[in-house]
Amino acid sequence: MTTSPRLHLPTGLSRRRFLGGTGALGLGLLTGCSTAGGFRTEDLGGGSQLTILNWADYVDPTEADQPGTVDRFTADTGIGVVYEEGWEDNAAAWNDLIEPTLSSGGVLAADIIVPTNWLAARMIERGWAEPIPLEVIPNHVNIQPSYLTNDWDRGSRFQMPWQGGITGIAYDPAQTNGPVTSIEDLFSDRMNGRVGLIVEMRETVGFGMLLNGDDPSRPTFDTASAGLRRIAQEVGAGKVAMFTANEFADELAAGNLAAAMAWSGDTVLLQADRPDIEFVVPAEGAISWFDTMVIPKGSPNKAAAAAWMNYVYEPANAAAITNWVGYLSPVIGVGAALRDIGATEVATNPILFPDDETQRRLFTWGGLDSGEEEALEEEFAVLIG
Repeated sequence: MTTSPRLHLPTGLSRRRFLGGTGALGLGLLTGCSTAGGFRTEDLGGGSQLTILNWADYVDPTEADQPGTVDRFTADTGIGVVYEEGWEDNAAAWNDLIEPTLSSGGVLAADIIVPTNWLAARMIERGWAEPIPLEVIPNHVNIQPSYLTNDWDRGSRFQMPWQGGITGIAYDPAQTNGPVTSIEDLFSDRMNGRVGLIVEMRETVGFGMLLNGDDPSRPTFDTASAGLRRIAQEVGAGKVAMFTANEFADELAAGNLAAAMAWSGDTVLLQADRPDIEFVVPAEGAISWFDTMVIPKGSPNKAAAAAWMNYVYEPANAAAITNWVGYLSPVIGVGAALRDIGATEVATNPILFPDDETQRRLFTWGGLDSGEEEALEEEFAVLIG
């Protein structure tokens, strides 16, 4: 079998946003010894080396007087880590790396990759994800229950969520002539066409579906196509200034946009400098998503991958990550752990810890079969130019 080269793709989407504060030391629980039932971690292979391919700036770094999660993990477990920040776009990763490598029986050069949930579902559907070795990940019990009910991986047996996010609306009240509370408001004449949309098909089409009164968590090809047409209609009417990734924050800060579809974590960073910027979950609803850890088929270092997954699901370690990246943690107990390290403002941030009423207005893309999704992706690519 062959190993793929490292992935470096051109688009530069970043998921992390800095909140500041300090982390807490955690425990390394996987040592390579025998476990209950005669299972041995050495049977998984590669217990002393790990390669991770993640989005840029998506884990707390080592700073002058504080080791980051990667360095603490190595110190606590003795497992060396090659940590690559080359995951820059889901579609490009699929087309340029995952599909050509794994379809031909190759092995990726990363033991853990962190695709968004829909791409993880596609990998699992095709048998390109290794089962999670639950025998050596006792902290698997710390997954928030909402992440265990996906039809494509009930019980989270083939992936463990890394961070979650909300795609809602961020806006500058000084430029919108009043509050923005709905997707309908986003396309109103008072925005003067100074609106940005996200370049992720499932999120933007999801907004179109919500405008039409359809449920993105239960899409059909017809309702998704109608959602795409609704967005195309708004673009054609001059209601949209640009399609953007995390650049929406810079565009809002510069005054180039009045409002935009927005990732929650990026908005948290923006608000640190611009507390006047508002983030809302629209009345019609918003899109909930998560990026998730997957062990690609054929990984030679599953024991080390299991050790990492267990480590980052220790609440204290997960809190250090959340405190830095500003996205929603999938780990039970993170709120209390954040308070333990003095990050009370983070622990009470409603964007990171949405209340029950907000949760009811969050929709995770339900997925279509691969052919239908690829057809939508092609149409969306034409729309965004």
